[in-house]
Amino acid sequence: MTARPAIDEHLLDEAEAWHGALELADADWDGYTTWLEADPLHREAFDAVVLTHRIVNERVGNLEKPAPIEEPAEAGTRGWPRRWFYGAAAAAVALALAVPAIWLRSSDTVYATKPGETRQIALAGGINVDLAPASRLILADGSAKDLELSRGEAIFTVAHDPARKLSIKAGEYVVGDIGTTFAVNVSTETVKVGVADGRLTVMPNGGEAASVTAGQQLIASRTGGTMQLSSVASTDVGSWRKGRLVYSDTPLAVVAADISRYTGKTIAVDPAIGSQSFSGVLAIGDGSKLLSSLADLTGLTYQEEGNRARLGASPAR
Repeated sequence: MTARPAIDEHLLDEAEAWHGALELADADWDGYTTWLEADPLHREAFDAVVLTHRIVNERVGNLEKPAPIEEPAEAGTRGWPRRWFYGAAAAAVALALAVPAIWLRSSDTVYATKPGETRQIALAGGINVDLAPASRLILADGSAKDLELSRGEAIFTVAHDPARKLSIKAGEYVVGDIGTTFAVNVSTETVKVGVADGRLTVMPNGGEAASVTAGQQLIASRTGGTMQLSSVASTDVGSWRKGRLVYSDTPLAVVAADISRYTGKTIAVDPAIGSQSFSGVLAIGDGSKLLSSLADLTGLTYQEEGNRARLGASPAR
């Protein structure tokens, strides 16, 4: 049996560099996508770095101080020694590859799905979750009151309880005041929240909360910025459970990310059309015709090479 390639320090160096670069205002998303597509290990390494930073940033006070070593701290690891960082990242890789429901630490639980795979999750307090393909849901402190959708899409059905304290982190936003049925979609660039029943609030980091009610959807940049509110048919929220992807004024970058989760292909979108909106219906099937259907409906072009694809504008005539 051929041994599985390992994630080494050089690859973690690259992942850490991209993690820092993506926080810049002029982040090179095209370059990042190209790097991510080059090898499946790149995504695993980047996920490990993100998870490690999350542990450091949120629980730094609870982490045991590592023993002194001669090697200096690297920039970007917030003063933690490089060797300790790589050890934590390697542990994160092992955890991410283990089982669908894993413990990041004694207080966190993660539910994850693979491309093309879905999962139904029943949480405490009358909270039911339908997790879409290639998605990840984190229960902070092992509690159903403090959730994070770190990637992909999930449909939440929450029993009404005025006394409930529930929040869901999505990118730089927090969804709260929940007693409803709604969908949250988190892609590399965008956060989308659609409400089928009831109401909720979406609060950006350091900003003012927006109210979203049944028949509305909110779309915003994952890292913060203007939140756009528009109408959506309540029956179209979470339509993937019925074998369809239904969109209303949704950026192509979001649509491409959804298709990627059903096909397992990494799909890059030409930045010139990434913010272009799409309204329409795509039949999921086995996922193989999603990209061609989108191209037919929009008049765009696409190129496929192995496990990668790129969506672009039609050449001028």
